[in-house]
Amino acid sequence: MSPGTLMKQRKPAAEDEIPFQIAPMIDIVFQLLIFFIMTMKLQELDFVKEVILPVADAAQQKQTDGMLEIRINVLPDGRIIVGNQEYKAEELAAGLRKEFGEGESGSRKILIRGDNQAHYGKIMRIMAACAQADLWNVAFSAYEEDRSQAGQQ
Repeated sequence: MSPGTLMKQRKPAAEDEIPFQIAPMIDIVFQLLIFFIMTMKLQELDFVKEVILPVADAAQQKQTDGMLEIRINVLPDGRIIVGNQEYKAEELAAGLRKEFGEGESGSRKILIRGDNQAHYGKIMRIMAACAQADLWNVAFSAYEEDRSQAGQQ
């Protein structure tokens, strides 16, 4: 081609542009949705539905502080359930140490969900097992007393 020859250049047509791809976006949204549904279901496994919490006038709203929460459920018949594993009172300290490690006790929070019909001595044994496992941040679950109906009883 000689230097004086003009070359005709083609203008990019609108149809040459790559269109927005919606299918990958939908895939990502569905994957995130499935992830969050599954994590919510796993959290619900720690709450045993058989446990009826007691009512306490000093109950406070639960505050999240970013710590890993270990939920210990005490059923009315005295059974102890942590996650989906059932423990005897004598085995609880060893089970907590094995399952949740000994070195990171400061980053763990114990939430004891004792049924209102559970024997007090069972709760005391659980607290002793937590101390043996070097888990000191212990809280109890209870319903807050409904003050609007308290005077009506």
